[in-house]
Amino acid sequence: MFQRRTVADLYPAKEHTEQTFLLVLQAPGAKQQASWVKDLIAQAVPALERDLHYLKLHIGFREGKPYAVASWQKEGRHSLERRWVLSQFLRSIKQQFKVERLCVVVQADDGADVALAEDAYLAGMECNDESNVWKSFEILQMREELERTTDPYAQFRWEGVLGYRRWINENPDDLTSLEIGRRLQTFAQQHGCSFEELGLEQLKAEGMNLLLAVGQGSERSPSRCFLLGSKLDKGTRPLMLLGKGITFDTGGINLKAHENFVNAMKNDMGGAALMSNLFMSLVKSGYDQPLLLVIPSCENAIGSRSMKPGVVVQSHKGPKVIIEHTDAEGRLILADALSYAEGRYRPQLTLCAATLTTACLRQFSNYVTAVHFAPENLQQSLDRAGKKWGERFSCWEDFLPYTVANSTKAADLTNLGRLPSHAHIGGGSNVAAHFLREFASEPFVHFDIFATCWNWSGDYPGSSFGATGAPFNSLFELIRNHSKTLLA
Repeated sequence: MFQRRTVADLYPAKEHTEQTFLLVLQAPGAKQQASWVKDLIAQAVPALERDLHYLKLHIGFREGKPYAVASWQKEGRHSLERRWVLSQFLRSIKQQFKVERLCVVVQADDGADVALAEDAYLAGMECNDESNVWKSFEILQMREELERTTDPYAQFRWEGVLGYRRWINENPDDLTSLEIGRRLQTFAQQHGCSFEELGLEQLKAEGMNLLLAVGQGSERSPSRCFLLGSKLDKGTRPLMLLGKGITFDTGGINLKAHENFVNAMKNDMGGAALMSNLFMSLVKSGYDQPLLLVIPSCENAIGSRSMKPGVVVQSHKGPKVIIEHTDAEGRLILADALSYAEGRYRPQLTLCAATLTTACLRQFSNYVTAVHFAPENLQQSLDRAGKKWGERFSCWEDFLPYTVANSTKAADLTNLGRLPSHAHIGGGSNVAAHFLREFASEPFVHFDIFATCWNWSGDYPGSSFGATGAPFNSLFELIRNHSKTLLA
């Protein structure tokens, strides 16, 4: 049970029961405190107080009811860093305090503390989000205008975050390409969206040979491309959301080693999970601009019919691609889907999300999403959204050496683009993004989410094991509340 309510600036006596842990989040640099908050701090048990970096935690019991007041000792820190600091305490609550309910009081009016409050709930998730230790969870906002001005579509955003995480965490034998299609079709029917499925015969007829090649080894999760549209009136140019849907990635014949995270490759449809749930949340929230969702999906399986290294495949757009490595498959299915959808709909802008490269994790760490080809205004908007929701981005522009790295004498392009041997480290995510750029004719921005969508480091805020939910909130904020800037 999850609730969010606005209450007066009074001690929430009705909500704070013996089975409730009350967490009060003070805004950084807050000069004034409500009298009841001062009383909680004064009644805190000195032996229980904790200092986590620049966070002071006043912990105690009011008439036997556990609570903590979180006071920040520094201002001006990025909200992702504050999420990380607070998360060290949040993980301990469920072990130290055997209660069933969690109630978080938010005092700030900039929205950043909403993400901190939601982390408190997410930190109570069991592995793979199968259940939560909190039977009841409430966010109490002290200012009535907080939700209206900073998070007006809170319920739709929150449902999208949870859906995104669940999709990634699901068993890949359950969430196949066919199941993704069923879910998207059901949503389309319920919400008045157009839906189209390209099966094997349609993909062959359209010349989407790269997508077919990647999925040819799997019967359980065969090659498909799904297109959902909202407000696609004749002559409109939509915002296109494109997501990679590899439901499991063995690496193919170039089999992944354990060190390449094969045990976590159910997350290789993270781009599809992100963009699908983003699309659904936007539609449910009443987003009134033309919107197109494109999901190429299949499994990169290992078997006698699997795509073979060394073959040359002609893409939908025309360039021939030599498959030098079967584990560089995500860019292949995205290339065909991008070319096909652009040709039909001529989008104003394409936002592409994919767990595209493991190099992204080495290059940017677990805390930063790599963004390629974002114009200056989009970079600024992403930065603002990231500061609001506690997510970080590293933006990279078009750079000719990365384009040249995808060239080869064996075909028009290679799927294993590389920089010269002495400069290959750090080029993986950038080179892969430039491969995709070869198939875009309209404005195109790519998000390599491999590093941030999964809790590789083990300490990502709001995550125990599995999906993190990043960077859903920032993208929802960007599109839902700033679409004019985005499409300017």
